[in-house]
Amino acid sequence: MRYVYASLVSILLISMIHAQDRHEPIRVCVSMLKNSSREYVNPAWQRNQLIKAFERINKSKEVKKGKAAPIQAIPLDSTEEPDTDVRNNRCEFVLRTNLIEVMRMGDHKLSVPQPGAIQVGTSVGDPRAVPEDYRTATVEYRIMRAGNPETWASSQISDEGQISEETLVSQIMNQVANRVAAEFREPHSPAPQ
Repeated sequence: MRYVYASLVSILLISMIHAQDRHEPIRVCVSMLKNSSREYVNPAWQRNQLIKAFERINKSKEVKKGKAAPIQAIPLDSTEEPDTDVRNNRCEFVLRTNLIEVMRMGDHKLSVPQPGAIQVGTSVGDPRAVPEDYRTATVEYRIMRAGNPETWASSQISDEGQISEETLVSQIMNQVANRVAAEFREPHSPAPQ
């Protein structure tokens, strides 16, 4: 009988230790994409692509083994304004994204060339010419703690390719999800109370 009791106690202790290794899910409210560019992209579809990217991250080995916390992404219908759904869904963080620019190659950027820079022209048929449907896009993201308007973490991500604006921004949303997941996993200074 003592042997059975000792076995049960050791099984209980081992299960408690493993339960402590599991991380609590991080609840993130994901706002609709704000579009500051001149190109049209569907903000709700892009937000949903970001949420799907978090779901893919939750299937990683680190999350399954309990080494990293899963991220529960909850969609918001707002972009920048305060949303009561953040409190109602008990979100710890709010993720806001902003499509800053989408440029087609050949569009002029507002920049000054570096001193001594020489522009090499290309003509039709020149193999160095960039295709007309080649685009670049930049998305800025900000993570804030729920109830605190101060930015907890932020960055910009750019990508380019010979694809449509929607597809290009979707690829960036996948990169945003990976970067945000990395932000949650690295230590940050605690927020002031």
